[in-house]
Amino acid sequence: MDIFATLSPALLTESKLGALVDAGVTVVRINGAHADAVAAASMIEKVRDLVGGRVRIMLDLPTNKLRVTGLSETVAFQPGEPFVIHGFQLNYPPLCARVRPGDELVVNNGMNRLWVTRADADSIEFEADAPGKLENNRGLLFARELHTDDFPYFFQRDLELVEVINDLHVDLVGLSYVRYRADKEEALRRIRDPRSLLYKIETRVAWENLEKLIEPGEKIGIDRGDLAGEIGLLQIPHAQDRIIRFAHRQRVEVYVATQFLATMEHSPIPMVSEVCGLYEVIKLGVSGIQLSEETAVGRYPVDAVRWIRDVERLVNREGSLISVAPLPKQVA
Repeated sequence: MDIFATLSPALLTESKLGALVDAGVTVVRINGAHADAVAAASMIEKVRDLVGGRVRIMLDLPTNKLRVTGLSETVAFQPGEPFVIHGFQLNYPPLCARVRPGDELVVNNGMNRLWVTRADADSIEFEADAPGKLENNRGLLFARELHTDDFPYFFQRDLELVEVINDLHVDLVGLSYVRYRADKEEALRRIRDPRSLLYKIETRVAWENLEKLIEPGEKIGIDRGDLAGEIGLLQIPHAQDRIIRFAHRQRVEVYVATQFLATMEHSPIPMVSEVCGLYEVIKLGVSGIQLSEETAVGRYPVDAVRWIRDVERLVNREGSLISVAPLPKQVA
């Protein structure tokens, strides 16, 4: 089973990256939402210099996820206190003209809920239902589907990152926010190695059209945080189970992400519930687990990786992997 470690520049030393690999990391992930083409290329070359062929590299393309990108400082918000985001502070300024008063959205992996109180061609006013903050590059997940099938899948940042992917022959490419077959076709036209593509299931549209969107032999990732923002947190256990079982039946590699060991951003020991959650997911026979903040900004990245490997060994030792029914035979 693969373990993905999300990188930050602070991890790019021989001792730190080497320790992660020794602990069990097999894939290092570069988040294209936080690294432009120049930074991503530098990180790829640095990883190869430090650990060579001991790990694969995945570059996540942010694609058309709506984000705040031009904030000069963090925006703190309180209930009853409207705040404004301008078009130039968004990665897609035309969003201002697409939203309308009453639109609801979530930010910060579903931890904060906002709604639109006013919008014009150049700005959007929001209110919140609880205190929170909005930082640069945070995603905006609207309850109403704003991404129609004519919405561009790649923004300019993606096109620049694609050049890096093709030039440096990146092993894996995370395709965020795949909704339609046209999105897949766009990626296949631009990225030279189709075997590198990992389609992330994190939208309502993808969740509802899984069987039509994903074909046998492909790779998928479940981003539980963003998917929760679209279908509701209460639906995630069922969705995760269904997607994993679908992947097995279709002979699709399936990877799972989001908050497996969130406590370990600040604590050397995970919570009981986190260990139990890891056990249940690994028992389903997933292809890999992705760590995000746990390694990118967490204080105990190596310990987090060791906990995943320890739970995996426990599952294997017990023989607890759940058998999934194979695809039905085709009738001639």
